[in-house]
Amino acid sequence: MNTRKKVALVAVAAMTATMSTAGVAGALEDGEVKIGAVLKTLANPYWVAMKDGIEARAAELGVDVTVQAATDESAIDEQTEILQTMSGQDFTCFLVAPITGTNLIQPLVGVTDAGLPIVNVDAPFDQEAVDAAGVEMITYIASRNQVAGQVAADEVNAQLGGSGQVALIQGLPGDGSSIARIDGFKSAAGDLEIVAEEAADWDRETALNAADAIIQANPDVKAFYAANDGMALGVQQAVMNNDRLGEILVYGTDGNEDALASIEAGQLAGTASQYPYAIGAMGVESCVANAMGATVPEFIESPIALITAENLEAALEAAPAPFFDYENPVAALLEE
Repeated sequence: MNTRKKVALVAVAAMTATMSTAGVAGALEDGEVKIGAVLKTLANPYWVAMKDGIEARAAELGVDVTVQAATDESAIDEQTEILQTMSGQDFTCFLVAPITGTNLIQPLVGVTDAGLPIVNVDAPFDQEAVDAAGVEMITYIASRNQVAGQVAADEVNAQLGGSGQVALIQGLPGDGSSIARIDGFKSAAGDLEIVAEEAADWDRETALNAADAIIQANPDVKAFYAANDGMALGVQQAVMNNDRLGEILVYGTDGNEDALASIEAGQLAGTASQYPYAIGAMGVESCVANAMGATVPEFIESPIALITAENLEAALEAAPAPFFDYENPVAALLEE
């Protein structure tokens, strides 16, 4: 089976993400690791799942963590101010997911100057701006967004027999994650005909309206791919509003709880799950491994799985964690 299809395991190996905490407890003193995490928002289930992964792994490892986030993914200044405030507090490691590639750089200058480790999760920074400011990250943890788009395209090709009209729904214009996912889909589209491509700003209602217009203009469209699940659910609602359920397939990205419920209800066709819960957990592990003196890999790839009705039961049983073993190099560092 194509490894980008169905289970679509990326970076898979026979290693689980759980481990004994005995080595950690013996290596660290109480209070030695205090993590400050700043995420994009908690208004999106994706980031809530990441918060849950951060807090659960911190509890397992016996370290302190505080998670804060902006009101929504457009509240750029608010997120910057949150990190600015936290950077003056007594955290020993920072875990950050910037709304833009540059908005958190300035408050992180002081963090770097203080010699404190920074873990970048999911949302990347503008590397040129980071280098110019002298900010240093110990690692970047993320799934490969392009692969998420590729596994979705593989499934659409399989379902449509390698041909047919499809439409793409982007997130915010210029957003790196959105661009990579859409580009990934295009790279694996083959003979699929892309008849429309619209930005919906990560917003469900905007995606609904965009999809409605696309369906009206392209009555032969057979599938949609959206760069996140919130938008995919908006598209799915447009499909149902047009009485096209079962005729037009909709695929999203993230694997959030609402998307899984929609698949279970026979609506959404699938989602390329990026497991933010695992990303959050590995972020905590990176802070702890660094405190133990280990060298954390510069890039840690998180797992991806395409979830459809065929593997939904296993996904639901394990949610929000992955339902398969996956390679986690930072976990091994905690065992040394």
